[in-house]
Amino acid sequence: APHARTPTPLPHARRSPRASAPLIQLHPPHERAHDSMVAFLPVFGSGKVAAAKVHPVVVFNICDSYIRRQETQERVIGTLLGSVGPDGVVDVRNSYAVPHNEQGGQVYVDVEFHRAMIELHQKVNPKESIVGWYSTGDGVVPTDALIHEFYAHECKVMGPVHVTLDVSFKDRNNLMRAWVGQSLTLGAGHGKAADAGAGASAAAKVSKQLTAEAAAEGGGAEAAGDEKAAEKAAAAAPPTAIHFQEIHLVKQFEEAERVGLALLSTPASDKISSEMEGLEATVGKLSAMLEQSSAYVQGVCDGKVPADAEIGRYLADTLAAVPRLTRDQFEKLFGDSIQDVLLVMYLSNITKMQLMLAEKLQTASLLI
Repeated sequence: APHARTPTPLPHARRSPRASAPLIQLHPPHERAHDSMVAFLPVFGSGKVAAAKVHPVVVFNICDSYIRRQETQERVIGTLLGSVGPDGVVDVRNSYAVPHNEQGGQVYVDVEFHRAMIELHQKVNPKESIVGWYSTGDGVVPTDALIHEFYAHECKVMGPVHVTLDVSFKDRNNLMRAWVGQSLTLGAGHGKAADAGAGASAAAKVSKQLTAEAAAEGGGAEAAGDEKAAEKAAAAAPPTAIHFQEIHLVKQFEEAERVGLALLSTPASDKISSEMEGLEATVGKLSAMLEQSSAYVQGVCDGKVPADAEIGRYLADTLAAVPRLTRDQFEKLFGDSIQDVLLVMYLSNITKMQLMLAEKLQTASLLI
């Protein structure tokens, strides 16, 4: 019996002959040669997916996986996690790299690693599902069709989104792009040809299922015959291709992510600022914003700056949100908060000292 975590091979995937690497070789459907599925030249268009929103953590994960890649790898691929909105916009919130190898137009993907990672991710955040995959590079390449066909079986809600990141920084204004793929049957211009290809594909799948059942019951000769029939039916099907279309890509930033992104985008410093320095910088920024707002209001009152009703509403809402406290009440509230923070720091320092003392006592007892 197979292991519980071993995934069932897809109809278009088979084991790599290399026993040392647990990779799955991706092939086009119907076990045809790898050149029967190609990636069409990209064109801009709209499909079922209207747009894609990518969070900064996804960009950092892609860059980190590219830096940690093996020397023989030219690019890296990985899985995108997120959700799909009712308007067809894909919200990409997380990602992880998937080991793979590309040789001579063939692609080997570690499917078992991919299945194990998605299982762990869904235990932490069950709302996130597979929405597509990413790769480094500028645009799509022919082998992307094989990987995209694999992720088409992994996505449950909608077709997969393919996000590319140009790590060479050739065009800084267009580093990240998003694509969607659509399967096309080559040479099936008429309805009969398309129906024949679909019928051959369905017959091949049914025949493979019958082959597996017959092999389990011990019918070796009949199973071999059914398998040959399945291969003939698959060979009769017309070749397929993936037509990639570029979609609109939005870089989504939440408030918490903006703080971390601003810290990472600043020049590197020798040390991280302390809490007091951070509070001082925040108060200074707030004071500068208040002075700018006061200067704008004074300019409008003097007639030097034209009035803007939208800015006025924003200022009124901001002032209405500030609680009305006297000076004594504000100082008491601020002092209580500072005392709570100091108490937490004191308890954490005591815990740290206790752990260090216990570690030294344990080390001394071992030496004796």
